[in-house]
Amino acid sequence: MFYKTEKPIAFHGYSVKVREVEDAIMASRKIKRWIKEDKFIDQIRANNTFQKPSEIKREKAKEKRKVLRKLRRERDSNISMRPQRGK
Repeated sequence: MFYKTEKPIAFHGYSVKVREVEDAIMASRKIKRWIKEDKFIDQIRANNTFQKPSEIKREKAKEKRKVLRKLRRERDSNISMRPQRGK
């Protein structure tokens, strides 16, 4: 059994159903947020230019340091929030 959809057959993009209580601006913000979370634009930019393997490795190391710095900062703030024993 086939159901008729509102999307074209070959459409594989982002779409949002706008409810009566929402406006079009909220729908566009949802789509923008989904695109940003999926890193769609970053993937397109990465595919358009050639990167040397050393550049890719350097960027991965940079991201890793960034994540570790964030985790370390969170860990240090949680340690300072713990009640002190024996004092």
